Amino acid sequence: MDTNEGTPTIEESGNAPESTVAKSTPAGRPARRRARITLPVKTTIGLLTLLMGAVVLCGMIFLGITGKILRENKQMQISQYAYGIAATLGHGGNLRPEEIKQQLAALEKTPYLDFAVFTDSTLNEVAGFHGPSGAWEAYQQEMGRGENRTAGRTGKVSELLRGGKTSFVVSVPVFQGGTYAEKNHPSLIGYLHVALSNEGAAAQLRFLQGFVLLTCMGVVLAAVPIAGMIARHITVPIQRLAHGAHTLAEGDLSHRVVIRRSDELGELAEAFNSMADTVQSQQEDIRQINAGLEQKVQQRTAELEKVNQRLTGEIAEKEDFLRAVSHDLNAPLRNIAGMASMLIIKYQETMEKDALQRLERIQKNVQVESELINELLELSRIKTRREKIDRVDLHELVTSVAEQFSSDFETRKITFRLLSHLPVMQCERARMRQAFQNLIDNGVKYMREDGPREITVGCRWENDEVVISVTDSGMGIADEDKPNLFHVFRRAKSASIMKIPGKGVGLASVKSIIENYHGRLWVDSTQGVGTTFHFSIPTTHFEISKEVAA
Repeated sequence: MDTNEGTPTIEESGNAPESTVAKSTPAGRPARRRARITLPVKTTIGLLTLLMGAVVLCGMIFLGITGKILRENKQMQISQYAYGIAATLGHGGNLRPEEIKQQLAALEKTPYLDFAVFTDSTLNEVAGFHGPSGAWEAYQQEMGRGENRTAGRTGKVSELLRGGKTSFVVSVPVFQGGTYAEKNHPSLIGYLHVALSNEGAAAQLRFLQGFVLLTCMGVVLAAVPIAGMIARHITVPIQRLAHGAHTLAEGDLSHRVVIRRSDELGELAEAFNSMADTVQSQQEDIRQINAGLEQKVQQRTAELEKVNQRLTGEIAEKEDFLRAVSHDLNAPLRNIAGMASMLIIKYQETMEKDALQRLERIQKNVQVESELINELLELSRIKTRREKIDRVDLHELVTSVAEQFSSDFETRKITFRLLSHLPVMQCERARMRQAFQNLIDNGVKYMREDGPREITVGCRWENDEVVISVTDSGMGIADEDKPNLFHVFRRAKSASIMKIPGKGVGLASVKSIIENYHGRLWVDSTQGVGTTFHFSIPTTHFEISKEVAA
C-alpha cells in the first residue's frame, strides 16, 4: 500500500524492530516485558515439530514394512533351502546314515545356520548338525508337546523363541529317489529339520533403523532454515502490525505499515493503514473542534467575567442604595418620632386627649416603618453578606429560641415540643436562629383560639438530606395563598381579615437562609387543622447523629 512521502514506514525486508518486543509506554501504563520466546521462534519450532512428527511416522511405517518383508524373505529362503537339501538327500536312493552325516556336516559353515538334522519317520534323530545355540533342544521340546509333534511335518515355517533370540524353523519330508513330485508312488524315508537364526535380518533391520534415523535428522536439519524463512514470512508482518498499533496508541498518528503482499496479511495492513488515516483525520477534526471550543469557552468566560463584574457592581449599588434609602428614610422618621415625643412631653398637660393619642399613634407607626426598613435591609444582606460558619447544635439553638417565646406560650396556653433530637450543623448561627424564630413566631401568630394549641419541631432523614419540620395547630393556609407565601409583602388573606400583625418579610427571609445551604422550603397546610413548614438541607452540612439517622 502506497503512502505519502515523509510518512514513517517499516519495509517488509529485514528484522522486526526492537520495539515490537519491548518499547516505552506513556505515563500511567506499565512497560511491557521483553518476550522470552519470540513469535518467529515459536512458529519455527512448531513447523519443525510437525515435520519431525511426519518424518518419524513415515520412518516407523517404512521400518515396519521393511521388517515384514525381511521376515517373509527369510521364511522363503529357509523353505527353499530346506527343500533343496531334502531333494539332494533323497536323490541318491537308499542312503546310509554315514552318507547323510557327511552331507549335513558340509552345511556346518553355512552363516546363521542353527541346526540341520535328519530324522526317520518316527522323528528319531539319524544324523545332522546342530550348533551350540541350543536351538535343536528347544525345537525338540516344542515337537514333544502333543499336537506340535505332527506340526513339523507340514512344511510350514515357524518361529522359535529362546532367550530373546528368534530362529526360523522348517521341517520338510525326504522321499526316496528325490522329491515326492518326481515319482507316482514316493517312499518317505524321514524328515529334514532346518533352522536359520534371525540375526542376519535383525542386523539388516538395525542398519535400516540407523539409516532412517540419520535421514530424519538430516531432513530436520535441512528444514531448519526453510522453517525459519516460512516463520519469518508469516510472523514478521504480524510483528510490524503490532508495532504500528503500539505506535498509534502512543500518539504517533503519522505511522504507517508497508507490507506489499496479496494475501490476508496484505489486506490487514491496508485495513490498518486505512484505520490510521481515519483516526488521524478524526483527531485533526477533534483538535479543530477543541480549538473552537476553547475559543468559545474563552469568549464565554470573558462574557461571564463581565456579567459577574456587572452583577458585583449592581449588588454594591444595591447595597449602597439600600443604605442610602435606610438612612434617608430613617432620618425623617427619627425626626418625626422625636418631634412627636417632644410635643407629648411639652404639651402633655395642656393638649387634648385625642391629640395625645394621635401623637402616640404617629410614634408607633414610625417604629413599625423603621423596623420594616431594617428587615428589608437585613433580607438583602442574607445572600450578599455571609456570616462566619460555626459548629451549631440545632437542638440547643431551637430550645433557646423557644425560651424567648415562653411568655407567649404561657399567655396563649401553647404547648411546645421537640419530637426528635436535632443534629449538629455547620452554619451561620444568627441566620439559622432567625429562620427558626420566624417559623415559630409564625405559628404563635396564627394559632387558633379554640381547639388544641401546639407547636412541634421534628427531624428526619430522607436519602441524602435532613428534613426539619415546624408544625402548628393553627388556623391553616388556603390553597390559593400557598404559591405566593414566600414572596416579600405577600401574606395570607386570613391574616388581613383577622388583622394579625406582620410585614410579609419573615418567610421570605427563611427561604433565602435555607437556599444559602442548597436547601428548599415548602409548606403543607389544611385550613382549620394546622400548618407544617418543611425545609431540607443536604447532609454534607451536618454531623449526623444516631438519633437523626434512626
